[in-house]
Amino acid sequence: MPELPEVETVRSFLYTHMRGRKTIDIKIINNKLRYKIPNDLKKKLSKLIITNIVRRGKYLILEYENSNFLLIHLGMTGFFRLSKFTENKKHDHLLFRYKNFQIIYNDIRKFGFIKLYNQKELNDSKHLKEMGPEPLTKDFNETYFSNFSKRNINIKSLLMDQNFVAGLGNIYCSEILFEASVNPTRQSNSLRIDEISKIIKYTKKILNEAIKLGGTTIKNFIVSDLKIGYFKNQLKVYGRENKICKKCQKQHFIEKIIQNGRSTFFCKRCQL
Repeated sequence: MPELPEVETVRSFLYTHMRGRKTIDIKIINNKLRYKIPNDLKKKLSKLIITNIVRRGKYLILEYENSNFLLIHLGMTGFFRLSKFTENKKHDHLLFRYKNFQIIYNDIRKFGFIKLYNQKELNDSKHLKEMGPEPLTKDFNETYFSNFSKRNINIKSLLMDQNFVAGLGNIYCSEILFEASVNPTRQSNSLRIDEISKIIKYTKKILNEAIKLGGTTIKNFIVSDLKIGYFKNQLKVYGRENKICKKCQKQHFIEKIIQNGRSTFFCKRCQL
């Protein structure tokens, strides 16, 4: 599933091509996603201008001039493409028509969704209401982290909890904990303040680096424009089971375990 850097890459793509332009038409090609695409979407949003496109965690928010909002989640395989010609491809779901091109949403596995909200509905939506702070902001700091770290939960699961911090998933949690030298099975209430500081530091560092490189393109995620997900070449533990650790560079191999049904990669020697 796309994590924060991948969704930010898509946001940048949509911002470049959609913000400030009048949407000539909207066509629902196939409304069957995780939730059905609203039938009144065309009526409420056609002929209008998108005034802003932001990201919240793993969600995209498109703001229209009439104060309606589209909340978009890419699921496992959702992506947008730009086409200068009218062309429908298998698994296309929604088309935004502009003067000289179309932006089309495609989703093979249909786990993504597109919801229509007004301002109050958006703020109160179950998807956003309880979400934790953005990890790249000042709100994600040692004081905030320390209050949550008292919970009896392993640190990997804590970082994956969207109510604790927004946008992190399997790939980046494994990479962050590796750089911070923290074992993913450690209970969060056992962390020292210096370890918390390291986790915060590398969260911000790794996410910023991944955004610059367009995220990763592991498995089904497709980057929406010419910017390729080069960060996959920088991964030090994720997907490297049974390969030699890049940090200790000795005969210690990256291990893979399952935590809450998700794969975790780490070095038992480097991460204590």
